[in-house]
Amino acid sequence: MNSGKLESRVISLICFFVVSARELMNDPKIYGPMRLIEATKHLTALAADLDLHNELLLEVSQRIEAFPLEALPEGEEEFVEFMDELIMLLATWVKDS
Repeated sequence: MNSGKLESRVISLICFFVVSARELMNDPKIYGPMRLIEATKHLTALAADLDLHNELLLEVSQRIEAFPLEALPEGEEEFVEFMDELIMLLATWVKDS
């Protein structure tokens, strides 16, 4: 990825963070965790585009892609379970590192 495209992706991600932060002032409580999962999705996509091939990042990305974020906030319990599973996956990596 060339530096101009990388710069654009990073700026887009920063825009997402800042706009999300502002919108969270008015959004329902569940939107904060949803937006953070969306940000994680963007970061794993950026890592893949930068050829950072890592099994953990791939697993996280696949799990996020498979979870229906658009179904929230109706499926809040399932979302909590989903986040707990991601945390356990990441904790295993931290423990083994």
